[in-house]
Amino acid sequence: QTRPDPMGSPGALDCPATMANGVTLRIDPFAAEHEGMVRVTEEAEPAAVDTRVEQAAWSALRPAPGPPPRRLAFVDGVRRIEHRLLVGEGERTVFGLLGSLGVGAVLVDGAARVAHETIGRVAVTGGGLRLEPFLAPIDGGSALVFDPRSEPENTPVAPVDGLQKAMRETEAGLAERLSAEVDVVVLDGPLSFLTAAALGRVVGFVKRLLRNYLDPASHALLPRLEVGERTPVFLIEGRSPRYSWYVRIARGRPIESALTGVARLEAPAARGLEEALALADLSATELPRFASDPTRDPRAPQNLFPIGGLEARLKHLLGDAAVVRRAIEARLHSEVTA
Repeated sequence: QTRPDPMGSPGALDCPATMANGVTLRIDPFAAEHEGMVRVTEEAEPAAVDTRVEQAAWSALRPAPGPPPRRLAFVDGVRRIEHRLLVGEGERTVFGLLGSLGVGAVLVDGAARVAHETIGRVAVTGGGLRLEPFLAPIDGGSALVFDPRSEPENTPVAPVDGLQKAMRETEAGLAERLSAEVDVVVLDGPLSFLTAAALGRVVGFVKRLLRNYLDPASHALLPRLEVGERTPVFLIEGRSPRYSWYVRIARGRPIESALTGVARLEAPAARGLEEALALADLSATELPRFASDPTRDPRAPQNLFPIGGLEARLKHLLGDAAVVRRAIEARLHSEVTA
């Protein structure tokens, strides 16, 4: 059976490539320079969930169209490692880095515009060591200020974790503030860093499938979802319980993973099941129109159009990486030769 390829090649086979030994091949839709869309391993155990909070039968749901939200906000951030550091403290060496982060929002209320851009810079060190603020002078008499942060572990990845946390905390803070001003906030990523019950509705949009939340029988529904359909809402139990569901926002090419275009969303359990159900329906009806195009975004279709545009704007605001790097090296050189 054949059908037109979404990329414009008619007659593409609607099945994966089958090799001579019977192995089938599909590609991950995210471009090779990015981490893959699907990263769940066979060994990953399902999380503690309750799949019966909405309905006992596990089947695809297509919400009826309703009035669109008057104001939507999409919140996301970017980060960049400017320089990795090895910090000497007495007899030990501590891993660190100097990094930059940008956070902002796209407000959609008929038109779309970027707003609330914030640029931050951090000096992250592991092993519980906390530096003084690091100042890197640049042309014009100003300086880049890298604020200190510390991580307890002294490993090469600990400073990267610290930079990621700084970005996620800033994103969560902006999402909480905007939730009082718009109908719905779509936060790119999980809601792990929300520090309080938001004043309005916040939904987390997770475009990478990193964890197995469903048993095999329930998970088998995901590849069968059609665009605009969602799974029933389920409860992720634990210290910070969340309601979650999967939505298909687009179809990928036949050669791509059957999960292309499927994203997981979540809402705080503290705000109740009724709100989670409303957000689940809204996400299935509204988010497909924001699915990105693979000709314009290497992480299509899950990297939503507003998020892709916001990321490009924030990366520009981080400044030229070579200029930042030279400013850091000049400051370090002045310390060495002083």
